[in-house]
Amino acid sequence: MKEDLFTFSIQQAETLGIECAIVLAAAKTIKTELSAPNEIASILKESMPFFAEEEILKHIKRLIDLKLISPEVTSKKIKSARSKNLYSLKLPSNNLNAGKRKLEKSWAPSAQAFEVLGMGNVDKEFIESKVNEFKMYWLEKNQIRDNWNVLFVDFIRREWVKENSTNKGLPVCIDDHWSPSSDAFDILELANVSKNDALKHLKEFILYWKENGTALRSWNSKFVDFVKRKELIGTYEGKNDKKAHRHNEPGDFSQEFEHRTKDASWAENLEL
Repeated sequence: MKEDLFTFSIQQAETLGIECAIVLAAAKTIKTELSAPNEIASILKESMPFFAEEEILKHIKRLIDLKLISPEVTSKKIKSARSKNLYSLKLPSNNLNAGKRKLEKSWAPSAQAFEVLGMGNVDKEFIESKVNEFKMYWLEKNQIRDNWNVLFVDFIRREWVKENSTNKGLPVCIDDHWSPSSDAFDILELANVSKNDALKHLKEFILYWKENGTALRSWNSKFVDFVKRKELIGTYEGKNDKKAHRHNEPGDFSQEFEHRTKDASWAENLEL
């Protein structure tokens, strides 16, 4: 190997670990496609005498699983598939459920799922504690899917947010210090309700739900609905007030035409 210096990014070191990042940097300097994993480890051992060959092989296998490097076997499969495609036309499958399967009781999250969640600083113990809950839910659903690991990652992310919220995702009663989130104001802006107009209804909203005593996981959606109703009622009443004002202006009749034709009060003071 010509170079004695291996370079890698901080992000790679944080995600893979320093040792694995060093092995990746070294592997990029050789053609891994020409060698099997154990051969790659032997080659890299010459330039990294400070690592045991077994340790290098362990990191090589991990990098192969993460598809960050390609060994000889994988490369041959890719080349074989490409050569077949030159001579045959792959028709779309008529089976919409191809690759889909039900969740099994023995299912477990993949190493990649743990890697992705680890990048978001989610505790491994927390992830493992939620596996049975995830499996129980989807076993009851009895659905066919092809992305169980993706669903698991999304589930853990939501649960992690709840775990780190002030109320741990549990229902709570509203208090005098509650205030809407920025997302709530953004949604109201889309409905043409400004933040200042929305805040006019905040005290009434808090007072109503304090007396009601209801406990909710989040009060933002309730506040958005409350403000929308109030603004709608205010708009309707405003239109009616303008309409009443127009009919009372000088020169306008205060009665409908039918009542005016039957009204004989104008003749009461006439002397015959």
